[in-house]
Amino acid sequence: MKKFINKLVEFHRTFEVNIENKPTIPSLQRCELRQKLIEEEVSELKDAWKNNDLTEVADALADIQYVLLGTVLEFGLQDYFEEIFNEVHRSNMSKLDKRGNVVHRSDGKVMKSEIYFVPNLKKILKSYLP
Repeated sequence: MKKFINKLVEFHRTFEVNIENKPTIPSLQRCELRQKLIEEEVSELKDAWKNNDLTEVADALADIQYVLLGTVLEFGLQDYFEEIFNEVHRSNMSKLDKRGNVVHRSDGKVMKSEIYFVPNLKKILKSYLP
């Protein structure tokens, strides 16, 4: 993941886009911009699959990842994001029930089991949280 984050660092530095050095919530204006960029790319993904255009789907997915990692930089989470992701993955894997079975909602979403645990992100960010 660090390899991809470094590409975004290059982009942000080249195009003078903010990078925070420590975890923080940026200004409302920057937060709203990041949200808008993510929503635009997700909308492009929807248009692409509706048009049955796999090339545009691939482009939209890459753009979503690009904007997401740019947002990681703007929130100063780049040094922690791989650990954050791994902790969320560990948590998501606890959605299996006690017997190792998957529980799906009617639309296919994987549901939490009785042994699910919340990711402990405070542990990762402890020195930056109030």
